[in-house]
Amino acid sequence: MFGCKFLFLHSPNNDKSDTTLANGKNYGFPPSTMHIGANKVWAAKNPAAAKLFAIMKIPITDINAQNLRMHDDEASQAYIERHAQGWIKAHQQLFNNWIKIAFKTN
Repeated sequence: MFGCKFLFLHSPNNDKSDTTLANGKNYGFPPSTMHIGANKVWAAKNPAAAKLFAIMKIPITDINAQNLRMHDDEASQAYIERHAQGWIKAHQQLFNNWIKIAFKTN
């Protein structure tokens, strides 16, 4: 029916793993996660980059915000680079720490 509001119900979790979120809600499935993949040969030749990929954790809310910007026609290379630079600036200390750890790998 159009115009009705729906309540998102908590669904049972069939695999019995704990999917409770920080807010105490359990929707029955784990939150989305994304990982960076790299070719093993490339990663061996670029250990600092491989380490960076392994340690960096970007909040899903920030990823969703970026996806929304791209959906709202900010998907050109220039827009994406500007968004990335803005994210780095807003999280400079965290970013610097990732880089420091990654380069200690060499």
